[in-house]
Amino acid sequence: MHLNVPFPILRGSIRHLMTRSSQTCRGRVTWRRNYSFYRDEVKSLRAVVNPDISKIRNIGIMAHIDAGKTTTTERMLYFSGYTRALGGEVTFRKSHVDFTLEVERALRVLDGAVAVFDASAGVEVWQKLFVVMLCGSSLKNKGVQPLLDAITAYLPAPNERNHDLVRWYKDDLCALAFKVVHDKQRGPLVFVRIYSGSMKAQSAVYNINRNGTERMSRLLLPFADQHIEIPSLSAGNIALTVGLKQTVTGDTIVSSKASSAAAVRRAQKEAESKSSSQRESSSLALAGVEVPEPVFFCSIEPPTLAKQADLEHALNCLQREDPSLKVRTDLDSGQTILCGMGELHIEIIHDRIKREFNIETHLGPLQVAYRETILQSATATDTLDRTLGDKRHVVTVELDVHALMESSTSCDMTFEEEVKTQLSAGVREAVENGVQSAYLQGPVLGFPVEGVKTVIQHVSLESGTSAAMVSACVSRCMLKALKLAGGQVLEPVMALEVTVGEEYLSPVLADLAQRRGTVCDIQSRQENKVLLATVPLAEMMGYSTVLRTLTSGNATFSLELSSYEPMNTQDQNILLNKMAGLA
Repeated sequence: MHLNVPFPILRGSIRHLMTRSSQTCRGRVTWRRNYSFYRDEVKSLRAVVNPDISKIRNIGIMAHIDAGKTTTTERMLYFSGYTRALGGEVTFRKSHVDFTLEVERALRVLDGAVAVFDASAGVEVWQKLFVVMLCGSSLKNKGVQPLLDAITAYLPAPNERNHDLVRWYKDDLCALAFKVVHDKQRGPLVFVRIYSGSMKAQSAVYNINRNGTERMSRLLLPFADQHIEIPSLSAGNIALTVGLKQTVTGDTIVSSKASSAAAVRRAQKEAESKSSSQRESSSLALAGVEVPEPVFFCSIEPPTLAKQADLEHALNCLQREDPSLKVRTDLDSGQTILCGMGELHIEIIHDRIKREFNIETHLGPLQVAYRETILQSATATDTLDRTLGDKRHVVTVELDVHALMESSTSCDMTFEEEVKTQLSAGVREAVENGVQSAYLQGPVLGFPVEGVKTVIQHVSLESGTSAAMVSACVSRCMLKALKLAGGQVLEPVMALEVTVGEEYLSPVLADLAQRRGTVCDIQSRQENKVLLATVPLAEMMGYSTVLRTLTSGNATFSLELSSYEPMNTQDQNILLNKMAGLA
């Protein structure tokens, strides 16, 4: 059996070619074989680079910290014949909350998973799933071979999974890019999961998401830090490609634009024959990974202006590798702004720029990414009358803004029907651009707006007025309406879980109260207490250091974005004074 275990859950892939012999009865597994392993059985990687699809298992190894996933994986590699010694063979990346996306994009291409639990720590409520359970001790080499056999018996091969979209491609190539890394010699390396057809080196492929064709120079099969060059690879495999310079995480790769169009025609033909109400689509792309919005940001500056171009190149490379990293330019100051998922995330990006690109950079103060909304409805009218050169541009706009339901995290806009019919497509597009531009900078602190609906009541313009002037007038009118509607700052509120000994619970609770935290529950887990709470992200700066001090290092915690919540008047005023430099 061939086990692809993609990074970051495990960097590399392992293959298990044992013949299984097992019996099952009502979920109970009885193993009847004598396992043995000889050192001369270590396999040649080139000998099994393209196995039959039925022998492939794309799996992940998942566990809490110190539950034994590294030891278990080392034993799996050893007993399946891919390493000669135990210890030091496998490196895992910790799935800190700042790097949730890294784990999710690996899970996206898996067909199954092995969850490793520490029996001495007990089983939490959320872990009680209907699964095949095995007992053993990887450290003592007990139960690893039955685990390999169970993977063969119970986890599906790629051809046993039903991917509705993939079937329209039939035998044509359809693959998903799920990770990008940069190599100093070879440039960007793109990890792909092949769902149908085959991928060949020295061939052109079509990227549906980028609507462009790229040439792949080399095709590699990753085995941890070893990359075996191969001419082609079939469906079910995970490959590493060289030469795809535009492809990013979540992109769908097919053999050609023609094959993509043919797949769309097949899907639409079946939909018509079944009288389906399926919406027509110009492409059939695989579902990528949903990228969360950043919650922290700070400015980043190179040591000299001469290094600005090098810094921009480094940031472009890092953004391709990490879709949760956002980079923008502040329109007022011209500074480059780094937006990330947390303190650790931005610290690691800063360190990588220094270590991998040899650029010393300066980071500005870390700031929280707030949002804004409005409290009520308002109407505004604005007229722009400007002469540029020998042309006069005149446009008048009237619009309404309304607060959507509290649970809404998006914004919307519509035209009054009479207005929509009177305006050309170009003018409507200019109006929409103006509204969307205004949504990016709220009326209170200039943070993005959410939970607002805009209705365009009237637009009139003189002949020769440019689309840019229409957009500018709409944006100015929007800002006026948003201010009239009463601005409200929304702050990111985090779900906090702290595992701590009972003797340290009181100081942890007292500290949480000072951080505007709200306790949701306190649970018992073995000899520890598990504190569940919500707390504003702005209050969690440096929390790991404080928690370590309060508990003498005997506590762990995790943070996850829960929601954006309105700030009360007092806290909002404190924030406004702080941002204005008055506090």
